[in-house]
Amino acid sequence: HLFNRIANGNLISLYDIENREAVFPSVHRSYKFCLLTLGASAQAEFVCFASQVSQLADSRRRFTLTLEDFRLLNPNTRSCPVFRSNADAELTKKIYRRVPVLWQESGDGVQEQNPWALQFLLMFMMNTDSYRFQDADGDGILPLYEAKLIHQFDHRWATYTADVDSRDVSDIEKGDVDYAVMPRYWVSAAEVEERLTKRDREGNVIWRWERGWLMGWRDITNATNERTVIASVLPVAGVGNNLPLMLFYERDNPRQYAALLGNLCALAFDFVARNKTGGMHMNYFIYKQLPVLPPEHYTETDLAFIVPRVLELTYTAYDLAAWAKDLGYSGEPFACNPTRRAALRAELDAYYAKLYGLTRDELRYILDPADIMGDDYPSETFRVLKNGELREFGEYRTQRLVLAAWDQLEKEGRA
Repeated sequence: HLFNRIANGNLISLYDIENREAVFPSVHRSYKFCLLTLGASAQAEFVCFASQVSQLADSRRRFTLTLEDFRLLNPNTRSCPVFRSNADAELTKKIYRRVPVLWQESGDGVQEQNPWALQFLLMFMMNTDSYRFQDADGDGILPLYEAKLIHQFDHRWATYTADVDSRDVSDIEKGDVDYAVMPRYWVSAAEVEERLTKRDREGNVIWRWERGWLMGWRDITNATNERTVIASVLPVAGVGNNLPLMLFYERDNPRQYAALLGNLCALAFDFVARNKTGGMHMNYFIYKQLPVLPPEHYTETDLAFIVPRVLELTYTAYDLAAWAKDLGYSGEPFACNPTRRAALRAELDAYYAKLYGLTRDELRYILDPADIMGDDYPSETFRVLKNGELREFGEYRTQRLVLAAWDQLEKEGRA
């Protein structure tokens, strides 16, 4: 275990090399190997994602980690983070020094810290609970949401068709405030209520989720997708295990929950998540160790800026009226206008970047390392997002909007 090597002061370096450019021609290109040097050292040097031996000498790729860095970046697992560049590592360390992890577990003399009073829930397992699923709607029946049906700030991202294929929800359909996605399966409302109930060992109810909405994130993801953390609020429904839920058992401030959702969908947060996600699943152990602003961090000024924007982005249909009511809003759902939504998201991205203590150049780096470091810099952040917008809009629209929103916040003296 690398943490133990660091703790014992005998790890000098680890160079991670991928064989995709056939360093070893007779070995399959999907294989990885490393060069490990052991010896007395107070800190270790790393290179990750190298594909050529010559890249090991590139100072831009080399980063160092101390014992305290391991404890800072992964306090629960003490596992080794991987970065594509020194700049990625240093910026991530800066964020963690300012923002605590979502949920620090107890151990080594450290008490558990769960500031959001979270409990995670996998409501229905798509394999072992399949006998509970029904093929049609009816009395006492709720839809079963799957992860593919949601996206950031959007509980109507995709829907199933009559032939049980999934497709994206069209802009016209999203313009209909009565439109709801069609699930593949349905489940008993009584079963859903029971899954949202906490009982003691004798079976007595000690707590029950009674709000008309849920909040969760996609389990399946990748660091090279357009976005890595996909979180949203959705109506109370059956929910498959590929969409883990966050339940707030002890806190009761929906405006703060809206701020949490804004945080989970922010570019600055996603930048760190991309550096911490090595596989295709956003597992609990990764999610817990991401830097999330605690509820006490938000001032009334912060909430006055964040909550109306999150509300407008999420409340686009009547099936989330309970969410809107909890946020103090009783009006009609908001129009689902893509241009307006892009502007609102940019304003939130800029605001959270300031809450994370970033500078404008650090935000520029997160948006596109090449904008700061040059085209040959050995790191990428939101390449898929950038390339998609270049094809669709002829520009990296998110970059322009976010930086303009930052400049407006500076002009107004906000954050």
